[in-house]
Amino acid sequence: MQGINFYFSYNTDSDTLDVLLHGGSKGIESSFIQKLFKASQDNAHSVIAFNFPYLDRGEEQSSGPELQEELEVLKRVIEYASIKEYRHIRLIGKSLGGIVASYFSKKLPIHEQKKYSVIILGYVLGSVDLKEFTGNIVVIQGSNDKFGNIEKVKSDLEGLATKKITYINIDGADHSFRDLETKEPVYEDVVIEKVNDLVTES
Repeated sequence: MQGINFYFSYNTDSDTLDVLLHGGSKGIESSFIQKLFKASQDNAHSVIAFNFPYLDRGEEQSSGPELQEELEVLKRVIEYASIKEYRHIRLIGKSLGGIVASYFSKKLPIHEQKKYSVIILGYVLGSVDLKEFTGNIVVIQGSNDKFGNIEKVKSDLEGLATKKITYINIDGADHSFRDLETKEPVYEDVVIEKVNDLVTES
């Protein structure tokens, strides 16, 4: 894909595509995205991870509150990766990536939504919009997240169109799944285990 920095691993036997959407400040070279990518491969999924263009331009912020550029690139990425018809597409978004995933999912036709899942790793209260989405939703939130703990997330997501929602608390983790005192990302592997558990349970 011209102009997009991405990694793509295609499994011919997979009926699931994982789409990894990075957070606001770190892209696909971050250790967290790299570990998520490998976990998807280990689960025999097709997986694609890409940078939002503002990051490769050296800019510090996304394209704006409507996230139009990010949404357009996400659409292109899914079209590129959909070499075949997948039964399930999982949008796995960290922070900003979760916001982009939510905006994208609400614009999907109703008949398409059932094959999508939105998995948010670090939910930004007041910025995510999933009210019209009818597919599966998972939120994994640190108890020390600066945007609010899992109970506040539940309040923010009241009145959703879907009833298929799972809330997972990571005790002790901040918004970046770090230890509050040491600032080391010691909870990243715990989050990845939780994402892997979702595969086992599906």
